[in-house]
Amino acid sequence: MSEQRKFPRYSCSIKTKFEYFTGNPDEVKIETSVAEKGKGLIIDFSRAGVLITGNTRVAAGMPIILNFELVKQKMRITGQIVRTGMLANNPSEVARKFSMFSNRGDSYIAVEFNEPIEDFDPEKLK
Repeated sequence: MSEQRKFPRYSCSIKTKFEYFTGNPDEVKIETSVAEKGKGLIIDFSRAGVLITGNTRVAAGMPIILNFELVKQKMRITGQIVRTGMLANNPSEVARKFSMFSNRGDSYIAVEFNEPIEDFDPEKLK
């Protein structure tokens, strides 16, 4: 399978707290809907999205707001949950690749940012 991603991905280990939403994706409005809270570890980062491992169960297709720090700069980024699943006994490539992070949580969340990060510097991930 050929790589179809728009931007290169980089491994990392960044703690994140996030706000996620439940219900009908067509009715959720970030500005007015009440969000649930979660936390996890960003383990894969690109200009256009991240992969998080944690213990929070979320639904694909829902909006999410990520809060984390990059080199002491607080970031707050909105996006959409594009995939989610369990790491254990999962035959997918994503789950196999990141199963080593199962001590950080039993599930993963793939997030696509609403807007790519324009001034993204992968050196800030180290």
